[in-house]
Amino acid sequence: MADKPKRKLRAPKTIREQATSNSAASKKPVKPKIRTKIKKVLAWPFRTLAKPFRALNKKLARFRLYRLLTRLVKFLSKILLINYLIGSWQELKLVTWPSRRESWRLTFAVLIFAIVFGALVASLDFGLNHLFKTVILGTHK
Repeated sequence: MADKPKRKLRAPKTIREQATSNSAASKKPVKPKIRTKIKKVLAWPFRTLAKPFRALNKKLARFRLYRLLTRLVKFLSKILLINYLIGSWQELKLVTWPSRRESWRLTFAVLIFAIVFGALVASLDFGLNHLFKTVILGTHK
């Protein structure tokens, strides 16, 4: 039989090597995610429709009343927390929800823990109450 070539084991990386590889990895350009590509593709009609409005916006920006109205709209959007609601909705879409079976299993685990913990506290309360009545008050039933 032919001898199999032996695998060479690499020496573990030192801390300095790990740090340099991490810094080199962080400098690499990040590829856009598929979602951002899809958003760009879906956004092109809106961008093309918005071009005339951008030109109008530049012309209207000279007027003081228009600038005041834009500030008011930005302020109202901050008060109404529109950005917060949009961000919350995006985060909710990223949540991985448990299955029905897993939900029931976790619910029963919480109920069992609550019952055991409640029984422990009740027995401790009963014991301390009995100790207090016999030792400190001197009454005994």
